[in-house]
Amino acid sequence: MVKSTRFLSQFIWANLAAIVCFAMIVVVGCYVTGVPQGANNLFRSYYSAFPLMELFILYFYGFALCTNNLNLALAFGAKRRDFFWGIQGVMLLYTAACWLIQVLISILPRLGGWTDLGRWGWVLGDGLPVGTYPFLCVLVLVLGGLSGLVMARSRVGGTVLSVVAVLLMIALCAFLFILADIGLWEFLVNGEYGGLWGNLPYILGAAALLIFLVGEAVIWRTVKGYVVR
Repeated sequence: MVKSTRFLSQFIWANLAAIVCFAMIVVVGCYVTGVPQGANNLFRSYYSAFPLMELFILYFYGFALCTNNLNLALAFGAKRRDFFWGIQGVMLLYTAACWLIQVLISILPRLGGWTDLGRWGWVLGDGLPVGTYPFLCVLVLVLGGLSGLVMARSRVGGTVLSVVAVLLMIALCAFLFILADIGLWEFLVNGEYGGLWGNLPYILGAAALLIFLVGEAVIWRTVKGYVVR
């Protein structure tokens, strides 16, 4: 396991540095373009969408873990069991780092006295259970890993799955923007069937947990019998 972790560490720090640099560009861009004073521009949108953009990035990191990294690690003699546990550690590290960055990003308006951004306060952490965002990070990494394993077996299937996953995430981003802009969520929760919509996060959370557990089982089984190509 030590060899697998040491091998994966070659890629971890570069990937995390890329996320940190992106976060710094967004924050500096916000200050330079006047977002704290209420300016409505591209950097305001980047700031509001930053947590979901992190999830996009993590999806591709998970994809790489189970394609290039997997092939290289096994080619250099890593044991399959050790590699599986190695990528679990990498996923946890990615999750912890992205969660910390997201927390720091989300408290900037409160610390700096920014004008209320309005849109997506709940995405930035307001009103969400503490463990929601890190769980989403792990889930996206697992889904990325599954896409990578499909790609290793079939380039066509892997490409189709990746395109569908990216399109779904883009659609989710657009849907959440619209949901926040028109205040639809508040209307649904406070409406006649508010109890049903109020339980929706728990239903989706249970579904996500099931997907995570099944995904981890599939990754374990596939890595265990993986043949280097």
